[in-house]
Amino acid sequence: MKNRNIIEKDIKEYVLNLNSERSTEYTNPAAQLARQLYRAKHPTEILVQKCMDGRLNLSVFTGTPAGILQPFRNIGGRFDLGWPFFQEVTSGGVKYAINNGRQCVSITSYHFSASDTHRGCAGFGYDTDAAQAAAFSLRDQFTKVFGDSNGRPVYALTIGIETDGESLIFHSLTGETLDVSTLNPDTTSDEIERLITLLYPDMNSEMRADLLPLVVGNLEHVAQVKTEHKPLIDLEHREQIIAVGRGFDWLHEPNRALIIGPYSHEWPAAVRTAGTIVLGNLSAGRIPEEGGVLLLVAALWRSEEREVGRRLKEEKVRYVAKTALAELQNMPELQKHLKLLAGVVDADTRKLHPIEIEI
Repeated sequence: MKNRNIIEKDIKEYVLNLNSERSTEYTNPAAQLARQLYRAKHPTEILVQKCMDGRLNLSVFTGTPAGILQPFRNIGGRFDLGWPFFQEVTSGGVKYAINNGRQCVSITSYHFSASDTHRGCAGFGYDTDAAQAAAFSLRDQFTKVFGDSNGRPVYALTIGIETDGESLIFHSLTGETLDVSTLNPDTTSDEIERLITLLYPDMNSEMRADLLPLVVGNLEHVAQVKTEHKPLIDLEHREQIIAVGRGFDWLHEPNRALIIGPYSHEWPAAVRTAGTIVLGNLSAGRIPEEGGVLLLVAALWRSEEREVGRRLKEEKVRYVAKTALAELQNMPELQKHLKLLAGVVDADTRKLHPIEIEI
């Protein structure tokens, strides 16, 4: 695979090639069997609400097979269960878990940089306290909706993501924390399981057993990151892709994309914010002009939705693309470099199928 630190001359071509590679990896029989095996051992469905920042790849941070953690993205990790579409897809995820005899963990999140405030969450104006408060509020909203009895089948919790070391901080409901970066690399699984039990005493044992691999995997990942000595450029915002819609699990690339889920009526404002961030990267020379800036719009299609569902998703993509382009019209310096790629992503293969958009 190519060195992803090298910016391609054509960002549109780069994304199409990346999608092709990631789709091939995802549909490889070994990868499919690995997901099936993991599901058999750890059946709890895990939903993750997180920021649009492309650095936040929790599958990599936890050593979890791609496709296990179900992501929902919005600027700053801002969500509200009252938002109709977010409510629809979230309740759908919970119903899917319950109908298949699985429990469900909903993880709300915030992120920050330990080394520099301005490498943290641009979506919250680098205000970590505000980002954390929003994550706690969403967690509490999940608990209010789905119940708070001991051993409940739907459990909401919050994590912090430190992007320099790619480590996780697990928050209890009563203020205690488990900061993975502070653990000894030789900490045993039994000890970690004990710490999880102390943190979440009202979580049932099966759910804790399925949370354990995330902590163990992150501990191993943090140790690996410490040996890599990443240069500062790898820690800075240098995004040149604004991705709007769903189906971007394959797009995780450090500091390359800002991913916006259309989960509220306010999503066009998030596109404007993303445009401002990318324009800042362009003006500061963090991304090359010759590479271009890409507006990537996609919808996620599942085979059970059949052909009519696919065509409806294509119309959704056209609508979202036109609306997003309108939000970026007042940024002429960005417009000069802007390219458009739109399509439907097959949920079974992660393959992006481009469609034509008449502007």
